[in-house]
Amino acid sequence: MRARVFLIVFLLAVGGASLWAAEEGAASGDIDPRTDDLFADLEGSLFGVDGDSKVDEALMESIHEDLESIDFHGDPKGEEKIESIFGANPLTGDANPLLNTSHRKRWLSTAIAGVGYDKVEKHLKRQAKDLKAGKVNRSEWYDHVASCTKICNPVVQGLLYEHVRQVATHPHVLLTFGTGSADLGADDLQTMERFVDSAVSRGAQFLLIGRGSRIGNREFNRTLSARRVESVKAELRQFGVASEAVSGFWLGYEPPQISEELAQAYRVDNSLDELSRNQSVMLVAFR
Repeated sequence: MRARVFLIVFLLAVGGASLWAAEEGAASGDIDPRTDDLFADLEGSLFGVDGDSKVDEALMESIHEDLESIDFHGDPKGEEKIESIFGANPLTGDANPLLNTSHRKRWLSTAIAGVGYDKVEKHLKRQAKDLKAGKVNRSEWYDHVASCTKICNPVVQGLLYEHVRQVATHPHVLLTFGTGSADLGADDLQTMERFVDSAVSRGAQFLLIGRGSRIGNREFNRTLSARRVESVKAELRQFGVASEAVSGFWLGYEPPQISEELAQAYRVDNSLDELSRNQSVMLVAFR
């Protein structure tokens, strides 16, 4: 690695004069046509992901099992038609502010590396055509993701994993609710107020991720998840947080549920059982 870094520094040093001698008349926003050659020559030495690129296998397996186990149990949401290949789960769609293009490219590249570009392109175009024709509902989409082990599953699973990593590396706090309730208890309100008032949270944007457990009526749990998010939004306004600084998703019982592996990644209080962890709203601060 040191040798490679030295080589890059050496190349930049000896080539500095020619680089600075590029056309003075070129606009600052123009892309030098030699950029592609530089990328090709230096490959991963420019923007490669460092040590955090190693995947936590236990965490990934937990997400994999969660995707396979999802069942809508007659919830009308399962019959809803979906419009995008990887946006049916709110956390893997474009609206998730914790994920960016590089995250999506990384996991799409994983599928391409596995079966080749042509197969991925053909498969995704076929999926997009079916979605546009209104042929796929949410329940069918999850079934497909579970069975499409070479293309769709690696991408969805990878993006959920990436989301978990992003939450874990941003300031966050888990707010829990009683069974059937959308009201925060006094302890959680104090925790929330301290979190919002902390220096790390000042001036930040806030993402709310509401969950409902998989015990009981799933449609009720999903709608309860939405009420919990709205409840936290209302409290944030009471604490002086502007509405435009808050976004939220209500997952209900959809993946990823907070398993033991996710709880460990999030550093959640280990006294909370699975039911309590998933009757919750995760509050994340980001910039």
